[in-house]
Amino acid sequence: MKKLIALAVAALPLAAMADVTLYGNIEASVEGGKSNGYGFSSGRDNVTGEQLHSTKNLKSGVRIDDTGSYIGFKGNEDLGNGLKAIWQVEQGLNIDGTTGSGSGNGYNNTWATRDSFVGLTGDFGTVRLGRLSTYLNSDMEKYDAWIYGAGVNGATITSANTLDGRINNAVRYDSPNIAGFKFTALYGADEQREYASNNTRTNKNIWNLGLGYENSGYFVDASYVGYMDQNYGSVDDGTSDKYGKGDKNGNYWRIEGGYNANNLLVAAAYGQSKLYGTSSPYFGLAGVKVGTLVNGVALTEADIANAEFKTQEAALTLGYTIGAFTPKFTYARVWDIKANGNKIEDNALNQYVVGVDYALSKRTTTYASYGYVDHKANDVSSEQTFAVGVQHKF
Repeated sequence: MKKLIALAVAALPLAAMADVTLYGNIEASVEGGKSNGYGFSSGRDNVTGEQLHSTKNLKSGVRIDDTGSYIGFKGNEDLGNGLKAIWQVEQGLNIDGTTGSGSGNGYNNTWATRDSFVGLTGDFGTVRLGRLSTYLNSDMEKYDAWIYGAGVNGATITSANTLDGRINNAVRYDSPNIAGFKFTALYGADEQREYASNNTRTNKNIWNLGLGYENSGYFVDASYVGYMDQNYGSVDDGTSDKYGKGDKNGNYWRIEGGYNANNLLVAAAYGQSKLYGTSSPYFGLAGVKVGTLVNGVALTEADIANAEFKTQEAALTLGYTIGAFTPKFTYARVWDIKANGNKIEDNALNQYVVGVDYALSKRTTTYASYGYVDHKANDVSSEQTFAVGVQHKF
């Protein structure tokens, strides 16, 4: 009798885990070149002795990078009448031993760093609560068909890399597929509600809408992200508007279209952004900093914190699978940035990426790729990366 009870108890964890799926992706590369993302020192300050990191004098080197490994657990429970409870916990990994901003993928090896949620799904669609991707991050980016980390061997200058991401404290609704159409809506709550220097309470919530259509390999997707009170930073000295007044809303949107079937990928994208201060990724990519001249006037820290930066971007990717080989090419462009409606001279970016994937199996891929970014700004060096790597999905 005791043996039967012991066997029954031992079987309980297996029964409880029956609806849990373990999945993931392990990938890494050997890459070399010079990139703002690599962080190689460009020299040492003669007075302070500190390491310098100049965008004008980038140095080259070799890295062994984890380019995006992750592991996840997910499951569901059938509640009857077509309704299911769903959950997922997913986190990024660093198999190269480097974590944080110095790593190829930016992960810190902490729990639930990627999409993690609990929710319900049924004929009405799907509702999830947790840390969730925007529609751009989860359902778009078909033109960014590359495996890459801190280098420029992917569509790195576009919003697919610089802005698409996940929102904390979020709720998201996904509609069912209706004749090829789908719709999503996401809201991310501001759980801080800090006060700006003018003693007004900020509300930095985020919302996102997405719409897509797919039929016989042809696809069209569009999405919009709104950032409320975006010109307020995470630090405020309480006496000035140096870190933003918290009274302006930012946004970005992108539309994509193309064909992805019968071994052929053709994907094009166009987008625009209106963002404030250093929250605009193009602030750094295009070399905008304190002292940059706009209409002959040098920008100050307060100017930058409250400045409205507008950008336009476009990209085109072509790929074709021949047996196990998939050669690809991407061209991307970001036009000159405008600060408060005034064009900042010579700040355009052009990017070229060429490479080939080789499928060893359905789950394992090797690749080689080369990317080059031409910066028009005088104080920003061109960037380039050559990489070879491997990816395994399980």
